[in-house]
Amino acid sequence: MNSSLVRVPGTGELSLGPPGTPEPPDPTTALPAAWTGLGLSTNDGVTMKRAVEKTGTEHWQQLTPARYIYTKQELTVASVFQETKGIVLSAYFGGLVFAETAAGSKKYRAEISSVPKGDERALCVDWIDYVSSTQAYHHRLYVPRAEVSETQDAQWSRTQEARWGLTFAALSPIGGSTALAVWLTDDPAVLLATPGSLQEKEAG
Repeated sequence: MNSSLVRVPGTGELSLGPPGTPEPPDPTTALPAAWTGLGLSTNDGVTMKRAVEKTGTEHWQQLTPARYIYTKQELTVASVFQETKGIVLSAYFGGLVFAETAAGSKKYRAEISSVPKGDERALCVDWIDYVSSTQAYHHRLYVPRAEVSETQDAQWSRTQEARWGLTFAALSPIGGSTALAVWLTDDPAVLLATPGSLQEKEAG
């Protein structure tokens, strides 16, 4: 046990990019202009879920399975956004695009299609743990292919800001890659063992 390895995602943001947006070079470099942040989200932050479904083989001679057959894998990222702006509405409504009704009118219009269609994006989730004024660790989850799989009900009232709940599901990689997502970090806590701890064990 080591309490110094506890991490608290104190702040962060989810960003979207066009399909095929390249993987960021590292966990700390600012995302290039191709990425657009979805802005403020509720205190719940981001929820990542990994679900793997598998079925055990059945046998006449024994009750326990000899092996498992994997039938499904799903990686999702969900958050509730509080900024009512183009990138958020576009993701919520499957590619919705606003345009000015006339040049200089400052009035905008968009159509919500009756025909659902794919709206693939690249996705990045950034979060930072500020351990102290001199110690901060950055984590960045990059999903090269993602699509909104679920939207929460949006309720508009005078007692709460408009909220847009979105769940993004990772899509299978293409081009021979097996990387469903990539995790980038400068946090040494992710290492199974540091050279120092190995030396301590050997010395003991």
